[in-house]
Amino acid sequence: MATLDDGDVIRALGTVALRSAYVEEAIDDCLEQFIGRGKAEERLRKQSARDKAKVLRRLINGTPFDEELAYLPALLHAVIETLEERNTVIHGRMYADPSGGIVRRSARHGVPDTPASSAELYGLADRLDEMLPHLLHASKFRLRRHLDRSAGEHRVTLPPP
Repeated sequence: MATLDDGDVIRALGTVALRSAYVEEAIDDCLEQFIGRGKAEERLRKQSARDKAKVLRRLINGTPFDEELAYLPALLHAVIETLEERNTVIHGRMYADPSGGIVRRSARHGVPDTPASSAELYGLADRLDEMLPHLLHASKFRLRRHLDRSAGEHRVTLPPP
């Protein structure tokens, strides 16, 4: 269900922050399924949500999985891209434009200012919200069943950071 756009850019930014926190928690829960079974290293807990999603995608792709998890690599790809967009929004700064409206100034050097709108931010929040049930289902049910079935397989290791 789409969030009603009330025109409030700051409220929309807060909605992005809150919904991304829920997505981050679901990513942590998915990754914990691997760490808790010794199939991934505990150091992964300290990475950013986007990096955790990348690791999780590599873990899924590096583990034979059945049809039940076929959607997860594409979902994680979308999550990674959406979290990158979220980072741009959250870490940027917003200023009133003298000619009207609001502009977002990137935290990255050399990136031009861009217009900011509540519609754009609520759209991002809605995309995060749409991903959440799929990540939750994976963390609570599908990954758990999959990893329980493959309990005898080798540990998946990643190169050092």
